[in-house]
Amino acid sequence: MILGIVRLIVFLLDTALWIPVALVASLADPDAKLAYRFARRWAWFNVKLLGTRVLVRGLEHLDPTKSYVFMSNHRSSLDVLALVVALWDFQLRWVAKLELVSIPLFGWALKATKQIIVNRAHHAQAVASLMLAKERIGHGLSIVFFPEGTRSRGEMLPFKKGGFVFAIKTGTPIVPIGISGTAKILPRNGWIVRRGGDVQIVICPPIPTATLSLADRDALLAQVERAITACTEGAAGPGAVGANAAAPRTAVAWL
Repeated sequence: MILGIVRLIVFLLDTALWIPVALVASLADPDAKLAYRFARRWAWFNVKLLGTRVLVRGLEHLDPTKSYVFMSNHRSSLDVLALVVALWDFQLRWVAKLELVSIPLFGWALKATKQIIVNRAHHAQAVASLMLAKERIGHGLSIVFFPEGTRSRGEMLPFKKGGFVFAIKTGTPIVPIGISGTAKILPRNGWIVRRGGDVQIVICPPIPTATLSLADRDALLAQVERAITACTEGAAGPGAVGANAAAPRTAVAWL
């Protein structure tokens, strides 16, 4: 418990130091690519701080020069850090609910790195936010959806449909991802890390959407849901590769 509290304090302090840097970096960069590079290093540091390894399988399915719609199960706040580390070669932008903007520090970070903020209570604003995401896909960024809409307690929650409409309308391949182990390290509603450990991530082959229409939305949702379930169930299997080993080792490399 004492170690968990110390880690939390260090996390809050380094986050408070990083956010002003990200805000400044984003001023002259409309896509916040430089700010995201700082965010990526911040995520890597805090994964290390927690005594956690991110183990990844399936990176061979991805082309770092392409944009994707990544979709993953969601059981812990640690999922975000783990995905940033696992998908190191990609500039990720997250579809986040408006309520998260009001969280101290975290909300500033969302704005600094130009995340996609969606007001789910206001349909027109939600649509406008997704149109912004469509523009960013065209700038070489990838978009991350947690299709459950919030963190689950165990079994996956029913998927929201917005991410599938977005993928079809933009013709962007969907990459299903299964995450295992994060809820044991940082529980759903917890702030204190229970223990260090491994996070397992399985990346499934991309599912093309270029030839699909909105009439295919529900079938696509079911296909992705099956894939994420299979990925999650297989996340603890053999053959994972340590993603942390691929992270840049010097400041020059990540700047």
